[in-house]
Amino acid sequence: MIQAIKRATLRKIINLAATASDENLIRAVKLGKRFLIRDPDTKRQADAIIEAFKSKHPAIQLVKEAFRRASPNVKKKMVENFFVNAGIIGVKQKRKLEKKLGFRLPFFFVISPSAKCNLKCVGCYASEYSMDETLPYEEVDRILTEAKQLGIYFITISGGEPFVYPGILDLFKKHNDMEFQVYTNGTLINKELARKLAELGNVAPAISVEGLEKETDLRRGKGVFKKVMEAMDNLKEAGVIFGFSATPTKKNSEVIMSDEFFDLMIAKGASFGWFFQYIPIGRKPDVSLMSTPEQRNKLRLKVNEVRNTKPIFLGDFWNDGQFVGGCMAGARPGGYFHINCQGNVEPCVFFQFSVDNIKGKKLVDVIQSPFFKAIQEAQPYCDNKNLLTPCAIIDNPEVSRFLVEKYGAKPSYNGSYDIVRDKNVKKHLDDYSKKMKKMTDSLWENDISKHHKHWKDKK
Repeated sequence: MIQAIKRATLRKIINLAATASDENLIRAVKLGKRFLIRDPDTKRQADAIIEAFKSKHPAIQLVKEAFRRASPNVKKKMVENFFVNAGIIGVKQKRKLEKKLGFRLPFFFVISPSAKCNLKCVGCYASEYSMDETLPYEEVDRILTEAKQLGIYFITISGGEPFVYPGILDLFKKHNDMEFQVYTNGTLINKELARKLAELGNVAPAISVEGLEKETDLRRGKGVFKKVMEAMDNLKEAGVIFGFSATPTKKNSEVIMSDEFFDLMIAKGASFGWFFQYIPIGRKPDVSLMSTPEQRNKLRLKVNEVRNTKPIFLGDFWNDGQFVGGCMAGARPGGYFHINCQGNVEPCVFFQFSVDNIKGKKLVDVIQSPFFKAIQEAQPYCDNKNLLTPCAIIDNPEVSRFLVEKYGAKPSYNGSYDIVRDKNVKKHLDDYSKKMKKMTDSLWENDISKHHKHWKDKK
């Protein structure tokens, strides 16, 4: 009887969401809160969404526009997989399992099935992996199956270029109760692939872009920007929800945080965007490419401004520590980890060291490795819990060095050691982290800390 009520409620929510009107979207959220949501945190999030609708926040225009353009199956899967399976059913499943297991579980994880790619971008974090390294289809299938057993229904796919991986669409189809975000260079998304993604409904591409044409082609190759623009047009036409992924560097930071860039992404149909600071790893790591602390702080302010004025959802993985309770690495509660193309289980896609390999091991076992537990225990990495400097690599580099040495974590490729052993890289990171803390400590202690807590302090 209870399951029948839940299924009927879900159908009602999907039908209401399909209209994309303020009234029906509010009704959809209220229905979910009343009949599907039991977790207190999720209830608070539902209340925040309702208040956003009532206050006519720009984010609501984003939701309405995304649902208006989305294909029928994209609308259905977004509600079923992301909001219900990942956000409600999965959370409830996790809470029950956590009592039995004796430890908390992450919300999602990133998996890179292959390092193969059709581009050779400067500074790519995956560039040092062998192009022959690929996780077998059966292995990825097993990992996704075990993820659902742990209540994890949201997965990020990275690479290499994910759409080069054989059988990737078959995986999306087989696991059609999961929501997938795919980091892609976009050059392979023609009209036919966009149509297939619209039919699947459970895939949201995040297309890499480095700013405008000059900046993108400089890092990714001549003509790539035009292909990215075509990919966005194809996805928009097919009704696929998508976004962008950008890497701020010292060279492109001013362009990438300009209104011209944000307005272009919105005009092309992007519903979301992610910012990842350039980290000196990958092919010939160049510390001079890192954004300055001043540029990084300027991006933080600009992203917060855009969130409140433009219809696009933005996430900044280094500046948003205050909103997610600190560093998300090491499979912490509400956080994530990374499985690379060799099967190595890493704290995050940039912290490329591991003590475990997923081959021959269950997902639940690698999540609770001593290395990951030590990372969680070390969080927050600074005494004053400054969540504006949450990273163990660039904000607190002494932490990553200590943990790698103590647990004998193996590098994912030969160049991984540069970030913890190379004298020039170490000196730059030490200087950078000191400047970043000097700039943000007072901001954190005098104002921001009053409104945000570390994940360990949250009830």
